[in-house]
Amino acid sequence: MNTVVPEEDLKTIKFVEEKIFSSIKFGSDWSELAILDDVNASKRDIQQLGAKIALHNTEIAATILEIAHSIYFGYSHQGEVRDFFDAVLRMGGDRIKILIFSLALFSLGKSPAARQRAAKSAAICVLGRIIAEQMSLCDEEVRKIETGGLLSQLGRNIFMKARELGMDLSDEFIQKYEVNLATTVIERLELDPFLKRAVDMSIMEFDEDSLSLVGTIKLAEALTEDSFKKYGKLVLRSPMPDQTNIVVKTPGDDIRKLFAALGVEEYLEVRESPTQRQREALEKREKTTVAKR
Repeated sequence: MNTVVPEEDLKTIKFVEEKIFSSIKFGSDWSELAILDDVNASKRDIQQLGAKIALHNTEIAATILEIAHSIYFGYSHQGEVRDFFDAVLRMGGDRIKILIFSLALFSLGKSPAARQRAAKSAAICVLGRIIAEQMSLCDEEVRKIETGGLLSQLGRNIFMKARELGMDLSDEFIQKYEVNLATTVIERLELDPFLKRAVDMSIMEFDEDSLSLVGTIKLAEALTEDSFKKYGKLVLRSPMPDQTNIVVKTPGDDIRKLFAALGVEEYLEVRESPTQRQREALEKREKTTVAKR
């Protein structure tokens, strides 16, 4: 973003950034998370990092394991997610780093407004991933969309946190500089440069014959914003797993698990829509019950 920022506004943006970073608790120094970018990092070193995070921020450590197990466990047959190393192996270091930052940011406030912002970010993240998977994108592209979705409203979320911490920030100021702030934070954290595009989505964007990665995030954001505007939460219709294991994994269940892991389940409503197989099985059980009478 090439907009020239007046010096006084730049000072305010910098003050907001420092106020948030002085308040945020990652569980370790951010620089130590660089090990998650090292493909040659040893299991021992990663486990030591996980132990440190668990010691200094138990909530973040527990949430990461819960998300890795409840959502990503279904994508392989490697067994349960036993520890931090398994979570990194399953999800990838890039996802874990951004998740740690996002969880630390979300934990700065527990007000309904703060929780709703966390729920929106989660919704954009998971809807983006589901859309990307339906488009049969490769895992690297799915990760970009998922992490981009989680951070797509980063600047706005940080400004709102600063406002809740007592700073006088107008809606106009937030809207004008949210992309600037988000871009600065992404650079400070040395995250994937793609994420700077993800926080600056002004229009729907296409590649030659499909939605671009940024366009996919924009679609997920639009769906999320529309639902929250209408209902104050994410409302969707989806099949759900049943007790007889006819259906064991669905998009609605994935979203429910993520919202539960983040503790924002009150901002989700899944209206169950049984599959044809589930309806047929129910009819068969009902007929069997009637026949036994």
